[in-house]
Amino acid sequence: MEQEKLNILNEQHETIGVAARSDIHAHGLWHETFHFWLLKKEHDIMYLYFQLRSPVKKDFPFLFDITAAGHLLANEQPFDGVREVEEELGLTVPFEDLAFAGVIQDEIHLPNFTDREFCHVYLYVHPEEQMNIQLQKEEVAGLYRAKLMDAQQLFTRKIDNMQLEGFEIDEAGERRKESKIVCVQDFVPHEPAYYEHLFQAINQFLSK
Repeated sequence: MEQEKLNILNEQHETIGVAARSDIHAHGLWHETFHFWLLKKEHDIMYLYFQLRSPVKKDFPFLFDITAAGHLLANEQPFDGVREVEEELGLTVPFEDLAFAGVIQDEIHLPNFTDREFCHVYLYVHPEEQMNIQLQKEEVAGLYRAKLMDAQQLFTRKIDNMQLEGFEIDEAGERRKESKIVCVQDFVPHEPAYYEHLFQAINQFLSK
């Protein structure tokens, strides 16, 4: 199977080449990703949604992360990334309904690889009372939500933990409702500056 090819970028966000995804991570090369953050308002409370990564994922198994995300291939534009929302969550969302939150640089350093991303970040407030979520179980083990205010305080280190509520898919393929108390260590380790930019963008978007 041929490996996915991604654009290589420099720190000025200029394309300087193309490489296989594995080489990009192995050598810590800058590349582009699509990030989708789902929000929903209920009873005057705004919630932010996190996916629980599948336990079989090679990187960051069973940690909480962006609602839906994926790499942009060498021949793709940010609008192509909306496919990740349908693949991972089963939600069909028109790209034009998303709010652009900016391009955020994010670096994650691990012993076996360095992930350097230019993240094209988008926000979406779900307008309906019910959401028809169908998780891609090979990628996503569950979907949880936190009060937006709690999430902002957790990732700016103003509180030590917060409550998540949601569901997971069990081995039989059934949904199991869950409630968890989580801390920063339960999430994929994005840079603090990533969350600072994200929450600033969310607050500006919601204030319009």
